[in-house]
Amino acid sequence: MKKALVVMAVAVLAVVFNACDPQVKTTTDYLTGAKNGWVLSAATSSPAYVMENGELVTDLMNGGFLYDYELDDIIAFTAEGVQTIDPGKNVDPEGHGYQSVVSYLWHLDQANEEWIYMQIPFFYDDVQEYCHILNIDENQMTLNCTINDDEPNTKGTYTFNLVYVPAK
Repeated sequence: MKKALVVMAVAVLAVVFNACDPQVKTTTDYLTGAKNGWVLSAATSSPAYVMENGELVTDLMNGGFLYDYELDDIIAFTAEGVQTIDPGKNVDPEGHGYQSVVSYLWHLDQANEEWIYMQIPFFYDDVQEYCHILNIDENQMTLNCTINDDEPNTKGTYTFNLVYVPAK
């Protein structure tokens, strides 16, 4: 009888232990969870971005909008609200773009954690962009950022769809 009770107690404990929900990860957990940070893997513009020469560019990575030295910029987030941008291995020898690691502040919108205030690496300003987090998990982060480009030859409002993957 004692053996039966012990076996039943162990069985009940095993069922209870296995039935527990795994810890649900938060947006902050995913943002900070990329061990080596995040690197851009795809970037598109809607509508097509108007370049200074009048050319329309949809693929920002392969259409001439982003420079080679911007393609390997690594962004990382800490739970304390610090975002770093590392220029990666490809640094412009003429001094354009990031030459060393820089830090900014980031935070999620308190009313809606699907929105983040952060620095987009290739904007080179101190203004935080307000981006919609469309998807985030261990393998990918997809953001939409709407920008108003007030440069004389490229006036317009564009939505950039940016896909980041964990840096290797």
